[in-house]
Amino acid sequence: MHLLSFLPFAATFAAVAAKQPSQDQTPLGPSTLFQIPIIGFGTWNLKDNATEAVSHAIHTGYRHIDCAAAYSNEKAVGRGISEGLKEAGLSREDIWVTSKLWNDHHDPSKVEAAIDKTLSDLNLDYLDLYHMHWPVAETSKGNEIYFLDTWEAMVQLVQSGKTRR
Repeated sequence: MHLLSFLPFAATFAAVAAKQPSQDQTPLGPSTLFQIPIIGFGTWNLKDNATEAVSHAIHTGYRHIDCAAAYSNEKAVGRGISEGLKEAGLSREDIWVTSKLWNDHHDPSKVEAAIDKTLSDLNLDYLDLYHMHWPVAETSKGNEIYFLDTWEAMVQLVQSGKTRR
């Protein structure tokens, strides 16, 4: 099956969802401090067609793009975000972008470099959400990195404005 064969269904689904005034976004948890679009477009396994797929997703109504450095396609996803926003007449603030810290960057000294690469690849100034892809670090030296140490380094990213959450 061709990877883009799902797009007609996805476009229809997104268009229907966009017409539901109170269902396209929902508060996370008991707080209403922020809202995240309830339907997200995942970019895992998008390779050669990532730019086109992401652009089309935004143009057809998706407002949440979920990506990760581990997918090795964030540059193409970034181009798709730029194209999709332009085609849909939207601004960066109109969409929610999530990305993830991969296991080989859990060392607190590597966390900021990881988000900097993601932001550069996506051609964005900030993310809406940046979280650990998996809480177990992958290290070449076999030393353990406690996930709370990684978390503390990630809190600094929020304070610096590189990610909102």
